[in-house]
Amino acid sequence: MDLENLKEKFYRLVAPSLPNEWDVEDALSPLADSESAGLEEIFAQIPAIWPVSHALCFAYLSAAGPALCHLALDELSLWVHTLLDRYETGGLRGAQLFMDDVEQQFARQLRGQGGLRLIDVRPRLQPYVNGLAGRELPLIAAAEAATDSETIYLPGEVGVFTEHEENFLLYKLMVSFQWAGLAAGVFTAPRFLALHRKSAHPLDCFFSEFSQPDNACRLYHLLETGRVLTFLRHELPGLMRAMAPLLPRLPLSGDDAPDLNVLDWMQRGLLRSQWPADGHSPLTDRAMALLRHCAGRAEDNSVSLEAVRELMALLTPEEDLAVTRPLIFQGVFRLQEMRNLGTKQRMDKELRMMQAAALSLPSAPRQADADSQSGGVEGQGYDAALIMEMEHAWDQLTPFIQSQAQQIAIDEMPPPVAKPSLEHGPAQAVQETVSSTEGRAGSAVARSPHGGGKGGEIAEPVVYNEWDCRRKGFRKKWCVVSEKELPPVQNDFVEQTLKKYRGQIRRLRHQFELLQTGERFVRRQREGNDIDIDALVESRIDIAAGLPPSDRLFIRLIKDHRDIAVSFLVDMSNSTSGWVGQSIKEALVLICEALDVLDDRYAIYGFSGMRRLRCEIFPVKRIDERYSKTVRQRISAIGPREYTRMAPAIRHMTALFAQVEAKIRLLIVLSDGKPEDYDDYKGDYAIEDTRHALLEAKARGIHPFCITIDRQAHEYMAHMYGEVNYIFIDNLQRLPARMSEIYRALTS
Repeated sequence: MDLENLKEKFYRLVAPSLPNEWDVEDALSPLADSESAGLEEIFAQIPAIWPVSHALCFAYLSAAGPALCHLALDELSLWVHTLLDRYETGGLRGAQLFMDDVEQQFARQLRGQGGLRLIDVRPRLQPYVNGLAGRELPLIAAAEAATDSETIYLPGEVGVFTEHEENFLLYKLMVSFQWAGLAAGVFTAPRFLALHRKSAHPLDCFFSEFSQPDNACRLYHLLETGRVLTFLRHELPGLMRAMAPLLPRLPLSGDDAPDLNVLDWMQRGLLRSQWPADGHSPLTDRAMALLRHCAGRAEDNSVSLEAVRELMALLTPEEDLAVTRPLIFQGVFRLQEMRNLGTKQRMDKELRMMQAAALSLPSAPRQADADSQSGGVEGQGYDAALIMEMEHAWDQLTPFIQSQAQQIAIDEMPPPVAKPSLEHGPAQAVQETVSSTEGRAGSAVARSPHGGGKGGEIAEPVVYNEWDCRRKGFRKKWCVVSEKELPPVQNDFVEQTLKKYRGQIRRLRHQFELLQTGERFVRRQREGNDIDIDALVESRIDIAAGLPPSDRLFIRLIKDHRDIAVSFLVDMSNSTSGWVGQSIKEALVLICEALDVLDDRYAIYGFSGMRRLRCEIFPVKRIDERYSKTVRQRISAIGPREYTRMAPAIRHMTALFAQVEAKIRLLIVLSDGKPEDYDDYKGDYAIEDTRHALLEAKARGIHPFCITIDRQAHEYMAHMYGEVNYIFIDNLQRLPARMSEIYRALTS
């Protein structure tokens, strides 16, 4: 196909956006001599790439022809799917590197060979390491393996071996080794270590005693590696048996070096059992002996620390061990991060203890004695013994607070900690101390689970995937959802609504009272309210046939208690302004008043936002919260905001709702139309993303139902929600009554 025909075909696919003609010619020129079948498949991928990035699309067109030399036609779409993932995680540069080497980066993985990415193996490794540690240890991509005691860092990709399974075993060893370092006490400080700097990790203080602290750190790390490998052979023998043939095949930095230093020899001894001949050098001979000792019999890291002292005395000043790279599973130390994290945790713990003390101490003065006329604390009726106890406690606590404050101070300048006044009582004194230390120990302690955080945020933002129908795959970690506080509004909206629908609310309450329990007959029971005729006839037939008759001859009436949880998700986009929003709020008031007579658990959340990085959720009533005056004021505060990116809100509600145990779980969405957002989130793309989010909710045992308010029904509704999972309301005055009827029908 000639270039002009290719350009015409390309412009039809990307209309109405028209790119620069020169860019198009440069990208399409390599395809001019390609076969027609390959061209059709290459052009079929353009609609999935062009909306994501024009530059990426041009790069793809230039690389697609050579890529087909390594791929079959039916593998091209999978290659494009992976290409888009690489673009979203590594940008255009990462995508170009992926396209430059199709064989190494994709084709070999497709055949079960070559490297593995952390993003692909994390679903298998995360439960594994959590089970080892007995707690959550998140796995995060980094340049090298490491841990800070709360997180394990791993390389983003491992391609040391040719087979997938071997590379996965190496990932598993990395994770296990970092956990074992924590479990075996690699980072603990023995008692004999002197702390020269309070702002540093104890091991850093130890290494700084030597003229070459980096060399001391590397020697210690490798000595401890031998001890940790022995620990793993005892704790995880199956893994270490599987790794035994792979360890000697791991690349070592000394493989390319003409001369081996002491660390190179120690690595060879650990992994390949290659020990230098006796008399090689005093340093190497002693290092190998100490390595065997640490790996064989050492129970803690004190032996390794003493070995470092001995080896550093033998190490010449010219020796630089930095040329030896750490073993890939060994990784690097993150001592300062570990120390900072530990300090913050200790300060958080102490702050919580002080807050608890403030709550437990008396806050109101006792009734003073009749003859007590003096002022101050004694005059308020506080026990003198209690005051003396508080004075003593403060004297004991002050050195600790000062030392902790100094550890986290900038430039080692400790913030002042003033002695609190006892004028208003012991509880107030402790509270003053807590207030003075808040903000130094971290803000997480002071944050209320339902209180507003910075900028009105209630909790940390959550990231969700987004379904891209064009590539038939997810855009990973694409949308950021933040829960925002909805400030209560004090007005007469709820009172006016109750007055307006007074008679209807009475009827709804009566109808909902009848739903509190359900009744059903259970047949073939040993005892009951009536005789089961069918069972009796069968029993007589069995007797006539010489068979033993059944004694289950009764019918029993059973009353089943409802086990229902419902979440209402309310559209707060700017298109709900006016009567639409008014009717939605009135409907919420009616349903809350009616549900107040049931034991059904229910929650109400609003949603809105602008762009994928600002999807907002507004808790109106949480599932464990009572229907109170505050909730009514939040309903009054519901109002139009920005756009309707519905899928992230549905995914967020699914994640929250999946933690609720109930026989029936309903997610009822109230919206006024089609999902849409500012950043080209509209049309089929938005509809398919929302539909996929609803399917994800169903897969987790949550039944979604949508109440759509619009002037006319649209064809996309049945496709997006399912034929029986939505209802269309074009008369706003009917919404409050219909919503209660719908709820009753869904839960009966």
